[in-house]
Amino acid sequence: MKYPAVRCAVAALLLSGVPLARAAEDYWYIGLGVGYSRVQFYPADFSPGVGTFTDSKKEFDAGFKGFLGYQINRNWAAEFSYATVGKFHYKRDNGSVTQDATYKVTGVGFSLVPTVPLTRNFSVYGRLGAFVSQARLTLYNEGFVAGVNSAGRQVDQMNALTGFGAQYFWDEESGIRLEYENFGQVGSRVDNACASAGTCIGRANAKMVSANLIVKF
Repeated sequence: MKYPAVRCAVAALLLSGVPLARAAEDYWYIGLGVGYSRVQFYPADFSPGVGTFTDSKKEFDAGFKGFLGYQINRNWAAEFSYATVGKFHYKRDNGSVTQDATYKVTGVGFSLVPTVPLTRNFSVYGRLGAFVSQARLTLYNEGFVAGVNSAGRQVDQMNALTGFGAQYFWDEESGIRLEYENFGQVGSRVDNACASAGTCIGRANAKMVSANLIVKF
């Protein structure tokens, strides 16, 4: 009698460990998301103080992202991502002249994702990496930003990428992720050097909150 009981106990223990072993395995995953983005312009870069103008800004827009990741173990992942942060506007008006510009931010990110599993399907995580941004300024008239007198300028640079979020898998293969990301400072400072070189576009801090679908493979 005792041997069948032992066999049943061992079998039950092994079967109960299957989901935990599966959850601890390494795997690749992809994801797509949509977000709500914000930039915070540096007013000194866009309002040179010449004349009396009223400034208005559109600092919010829809953002989109895609990512490819590798879950190294249950506590660490590495990700490559691409984000279209959004298209924003800065406008100045003195009653007779309107100066308008669009400011578009895109970029790619590389990051480590420390993960803390709270249950078998639910976990929280952080993000620490680098974001290579491309900020593009398009002017609808001249003289908007100090030193800028033409349209379609862009600046590429690399900043720290930080963030945090939570994810839930409703089955073994797919789930949802909610995340906040800070892309850091994009664009370039307006000063005498960039004005002389004709490369000024102004600075902004870029952030995004997003909802993402994630699929393992």
